[in-house]
Amino acid sequence: MEGKARIFMVDDDTDLVDIVRSVLEAAGYEFMSASSATEALDIVNSVAPDLIILDVMMEDLVAGFRVVNNLRNFEAFPQNKKYEGVPILMMTSIQQQTRMKFSQDAGSRLLPIDAFLEKPVKPRILLEKIAELLRR
Repeated sequence: MEGKARIFMVDDDTDLVDIVRSVLEAAGYEFMSASSATEALDIVNSVAPDLIILDVMMEDLVAGFRVVNNLRNFEAFPQNKKYEGVPILMMTSIQQQTRMKFSQDAGSRLLPIDAFLEKPVKPRILLEKIAELLRR
């Protein structure tokens, strides 16, 4: 990949976004963010991300799932086929909140993402996962 990889984070926790921004920019990544699913879908085309980090619970309990559906359901949203190869890393605390094991569905038709990390995430683990996903 030429140049800096562009990481697009979608999360309403501004403190976490600032921390992740610092970690990723120090590691040489270009960083952009949105604070809601609605904002993310409005600007994703202008961002042209190489990888998306996505929370689930933002403006409502399933906002992140709507983003995944929009970016991965090519029958309903054929214009988003261009994001087929863009890895989506879901980084959320939904399992803690709901006690449901969403991580086991990662990569399935139900949850077409590339990886799942439960918050809180250590910076080293986040950087390793991002590097792994960008190599694919």
